[in-house]
Amino acid sequence: MDIYTLVVAASLIVLANKIQQVKSDTFLKLFDLLLMSLNIPVFLLGILLVFRLANLGAVTDLPIENVVGVGFILQGTAVWGIVICFRSTRHSMERIMPVNPHSPVHTLALLYSGYFASTVILQLAGGLDSLAANLTEVSVGLFLVQQLSFVVLALLGVGVVIRRDWTAVLQRLGLGPLTGRQLIESVGWVALLVLLQAVGGAIWAATNPDEVALIEQISQTLYQNFGLWHWLALAIGAGIGEEILFRGALQPAQGIWFTSALFAIVHVQYGLFTPATVVLFLLSFILGTIRQRHNTSMAILVHIGYDLALALITLWATAA
Repeated sequence: MDIYTLVVAASLIVLANKIQQVKSDTFLKLFDLLLMSLNIPVFLLGILLVFRLANLGAVTDLPIENVVGVGFILQGTAVWGIVICFRSTRHSMERIMPVNPHSPVHTLALLYSGYFASTVILQLAGGLDSLAANLTEVSVGLFLVQQLSFVVLALLGVGVVIRRDWTAVLQRLGLGPLTGRQLIESVGWVALLVLLQAVGGAIWAATNPDEVALIEQISQTLYQNFGLWHWLALAIGAGIGEEILFRGALQPAQGIWFTSALFAIVHVQYGLFTPATVVLFLLSFILGTIRQRHNTSMAILVHIGYDLALALITLWATAA
């Protein structure tokens, strides 16, 4: 996420919180119209791509190896953004998820979720082979900046300073102290997640070894020069950033099922609709359950432990 995108996203979040604080139905309707209008250029761009407008690739940063596919993705994203701007849609969604149809913050979160998923899916527009060919090694610094941006967006989303003081913000995000029993229990959850990863990987390798080999190639490209400290930084960064955003901020507003699906989709390096996607969904669901039964702090600890355990296994396998 570049600085321009982050500033625009943060500005809309602040505006949504201000409107929610005022509690004006007129302002809420105007905010819905604003969000709806922001989707129109995206929809039009999608149409132009579908019709393969000449030289369009020269003025966009989109991966347009699959021009028509990218066009349809953009159109679908814009349609999602427009549809959720109708209060009647949010009332329907309220039946299956804990969204507040009268909350501009929840409306914006739904819109952002759709765009977040689509941005990641766009990277797969040319397929896993194209992704593997265009990837470069992960920059730990940039990764940590991205995770920091997740924390900033989560804090702004729950109304830090605007609607809630810091005590209320920490409570809303589920960030609190851990007991000794929770620390011990976390070890068991980490072991379960590692076992889940192993079973899923074995099934995937048995059913589609070529795809697994391609994913391994992608992973080697992303993490080829990583040592223990690199993996430790990634584990801590992902554990804090992703859990505060997904489990802390989004899950109470969108529900565990929707949040888990979003979490699985945005891990693009494993492809879409693969056994790894299923494992990621289950992993997210388990972390969401930990958040519900305990708090986000415990989910963060388990996430860090899981990532670090996989990193140690990878380092051991490489050394062997």
